[in-house]
Amino acid sequence: MSLNRRRIINVVLVVSLALNLFVFGGMAARMMSFHNNGRPIPPNLNWVIRQLDEDTRANLQSTLDRYGEETGPVRHALFLAQRKVNELLIQNPLDTEAIEAAFAALRAAGEEYQELSHRQTLALFTQLSPQEREEAMRFIQERSRPPRERERERSTPDDTQPPR
Repeated sequence: MSLNRRRIINVVLVVSLALNLFVFGGMAARMMSFHNNGRPIPPNLNWVIRQLDEDTRANLQSTLDRYGEETGPVRHALFLAQRKVNELLIQNPLDTEAIEAAFAALRAAGEEYQELSHRQTLALFTQLSPQEREEAMRFIQERSRPPRERERERSTPDDTQPPR
């Protein structure tokens, strides 16, 4: 093999390696920061009363503390089920039966958390006035919009805000 040909092959290999490292580095960075882009599960229903008056917050705090104690173990089970799925998906060889079982457990944990959360939300909203419920719903609707859309609207002057 001639010296020029060997040099060309070495340059191509170095460029290929650099491109691969760049692409995989970008993918790894995105995966590591992915959790910041999503909406985390709220730890409890305190977010509902955050913007309400102080008296209402004080009246509901013991109820919310109890709800947090009820929800904690269910949330923990949900996170453990998700972690199990994640671990199984990267194992080699892939155990599809174990993954299917882990997905079923994750669905069950998610449904249990959702049912408890919905029950608690309903019980809490029955204790709020119509105006307080509207304030809480505005917060929920704002939280449901993608972060980029919320930030774009905040930076837009009030008279030019896009309709909701």
